[in-house]
Amino acid sequence: MKRLIACVLLSGLLCAPGFAAEEEVDYVALAALLMRDGETERAAEALTNVDTSAEGVDLIQYHTVRGLIALEQQALQVAAEAFDAAIAAGQTDPLIHLYRAQALFGLERYADAVAALDAAGSAVDGLSGAWLLRAHARWMLGDKQAALDSLSEAGNRFPGNTSFQRRQVFYLIEAGLYQEAADLGRDYLKRADAKAEDYAAIGSALRRSKSFAEALGFLEAARLKFPDDSSIAKALAQTWLEQGNPLAAAEVMAAQAEREPDLLSEAAELYRRAGRTSQALNLNARVTDPQRKLKQRVGLWISAQRYDELTAAEPALARAGLLDDEDVRYALAYAWYKGRDFAASERHLAALTRSDLFRKATELRRLMQECADTPWTCA
Repeated sequence: MKRLIACVLLSGLLCAPGFAAEEEVDYVALAALLMRDGETERAAEALTNVDTSAEGVDLIQYHTVRGLIALEQQALQVAAEAFDAAIAAGQTDPLIHLYRAQALFGLERYADAVAALDAAGSAVDGLSGAWLLRAHARWMLGDKQAALDSLSEAGNRFPGNTSFQRRQVFYLIEAGLYQEAADLGRDYLKRADAKAEDYAAIGSALRRSKSFAEALGFLEAARLKFPDDSSIAKALAQTWLEQGNPLAAAEVMAAQAEREPDLLSEAAELYRRAGRTSQALNLNARVTDPQRKLKQRVGLWISAQRYDELTAAEPALARAGLLDDEDVRYALAYAWYKGRDFAASERHLAALTRSDLFRKATELRRLMQECADTPWTCA
C-alpha cells in the first residue's frame, strides 16, 4: 500500500508546472521521478543538488519527496519534520497526513499519529492500512475499546479483508480476554486462509481460559492440518501439561523433536516431570549443546536417584564450567551427601551464595550433623 500511495502522491507532483524539459536539470522533479520508480538512494542523491534558497524551487515538492525518502530509509524524525515543512509550504494533498501518521507512529508518538489520520479526513477511509494504523495507535495509547471499534468498523467497510478480525483476536488475547478471543478466533478461522500461528494462538487462548478439553480438540485438529509446525506442537504440549498430563505433553514434544532437534531437551524435561527418567535420559543423550546437555543430565540423575553417576561426573562438570552454576553446585552437594561423603558435600555448600540455596544448604548441614551424631538415623 505504501508504494501505491507514494506513486499516487508523486504522480501528482510530477504533473506540476516546471517538469517540462529545461536546459538546467530540475533535481526536485528528478528526485520525485526516481522515488516513483523505487530508486530511493538515487532520489536522495538528486536532492543533495537542490539549493532551497534559490528562486523558483518548488518547496512543496522538495519537502514532500524528502519526507518520502526519509520514511523509506526509516529516518522517521527527518520524515516527520519534512512532511510538516511540506504542509507549511502549502501541500494540500491529504495523503501527506497518512505519511506523517506513519512516521509519528514509528516515533511512538501515537496520539500525534491519530491526529494526523484525523487530518487526512475521509481521503484515507478507503485504505485498509490507514484503519490498521489508527487501531494500533489507539491500542498503544491504552484506548483498547476504541482500537477494537476501529477494527470492527474497518471489517464492515472491507468485508473480504480478514486481517482486521485477526488483529482483533490478538488484541483480545493480549488483553487477557481469552474466551472472547477464542470465540472470535473460531469465526475468523471459518472465513480466512489462516496460518499455523493463528491456530496456535487461538488454541492457547482456549487453554488460558481453562477450556482444556476444547483447546485439546482444537489443537489436535490443527496438528493434523499443520503436522510440522512447532508452534502448534508447543501449544498442544503446554495444554496437556497444564491439564495435568505431562506424559502426553512429553510425547507431543518428543514427536516434534524428531523434526526439530533443538526441542530434545524440552521433551526430556517433560518426560522427567512425567516420571519417565529413562526416556528423558535417552532424549538428553541426543542433545547437541554440551553444556545444556550436561546441566540437564544433572537434574535427571537427581530425579533418578543415580547419585554415584552425578558425583563421578564432577570433573566433567568442572571442565564445562558448570560449577559456576549454583544449582549444579547444590545438586552435587546433595549427591555427595547421599553418598555419605560429607566433606565433599560441604566443599560445594561453602561455595553457595544465593539466598534460596543458602537456606537449603543450612538444612543439609543439619541433616549431615544428625548423621554424624546418630549414624543409625541415616541408614
